[in-house]
Amino acid sequence: MVKVIIGGQQHLSVPNLPRNSRHTLIRPKAFPAGRYPIEKIWYPLGSFIPWQPLWGKYQAIHSFNRIIYTNRPWFITFEDHRFLYRNPNNKFEKEIYGFLNNRLSLENCQKIIAISDYAKFRLLQRIEGWDIETKVRNKLAVIHPNFAVRVDQPKTYQNQQNLQLLFVGQHIARKGGIVALRLAKKAEKLGLPITVHIISGLESGRGVPTDFPDKERYTEDLKLLELNNVVFHQRIKNEKVLELLSQSHFQLMASLHDTYGYSIIEGFSVATPAITTNVCALPELIHHGENGYILELPLNELRHWHNWLHGEKTKTEEYWEIVNNTYEYLAEQALQQIIEFLDRSDKREYYESLSAGALAKAQNLNNAKIQNELFDNLYAAAG
Repeated sequence: MVKVIIGGQQHLSVPNLPRNSRHTLIRPKAFPAGRYPIEKIWYPLGSFIPWQPLWGKYQAIHSFNRIIYTNRPWFITFEDHRFLYRNPNNKFEKEIYGFLNNRLSLENCQKIIAISDYAKFRLLQRIEGWDIETKVRNKLAVIHPNFAVRVDQPKTYQNQQNLQLLFVGQHIARKGGIVALRLAKKAEKLGLPITVHIISGLESGRGVPTDFPDKERYTEDLKLLELNNVVFHQRIKNEKVLELLSQSHFQLMASLHDTYGYSIIEGFSVATPAITTNVCALPELIHHGENGYILELPLNELRHWHNWLHGEKTKTEEYWEIVNNTYEYLAEQALQQIIEFLDRSDKREYYESLSAGALAKAQNLNNAKIQNELFDNLYAAAG
């Protein structure tokens, strides 16, 4: 049995570790204190003094989104290229970042794990031409996040049922909650048998990727939470989220930017198909007409939404028009996809095939039992 230190960004570690490891996974406290980690003084310090002293022995380290300075065997899991610290503000930072990046090429860095093909693509794109490129390529692998598969049969659809749609996301605009609310408004006007459930902390505006910074612009959309065909659940425990996912016919996540769609996979674990966009890693999860539907957005060479503006440009009226029109476009696209589904004469059989496709994806790509064994073997080899 191997003792493994779990370091780096803890939120990323939860779905990217073995769920029932035969090894001992240790989560040390941050240095000097949990609420005030050393990287808040200067971010790279977290690579050199990442946690409080440990008196017990350990054999390996598994770090998430952070390069660790160590002579022990270690692994790193990442969601995109940003852990490389490649935007130094001065010469000294440039030297430190270069030193840390080179740690990836050393023998004790045993595996570099991307959570998706998109993450792998972003890393390889970033290190193209670097001295360490070949060594990094040779130890680079894709291991998707894992969840327990909770059912063993696809769901069925009863023709007399209201179609239940569920949105899950703290960021109500970026992840597609505004789209879900506008879809509800359109469905109500058409008298369609649709109920939209919203689980969200309703965060929006400044600091949220892709959002218009003035959150007041979202006021009118948030009033749609009071529609008769909308049920607002606010923040609820994950078990309740899973219960609602299992009761829903589709999960709707019309996201403008997501490195990975964790809630989509949790939906798949209870055989719920999804409706989402084609950005970043999402097309790796959804195959149009097989386990859900893809809403097409224009993409750039990074596989990001092409019309996403940054910095001061987000404060302009032009950017509000861009995001506002995009929410409307996605709501209309999603509505038409749902109308097409409701109009099918074989929707009962077709829905079961979509549900079966969702469950198959959870079983084959994100199965906790399979990933558990994979990680345990990696740790055993390191020890």
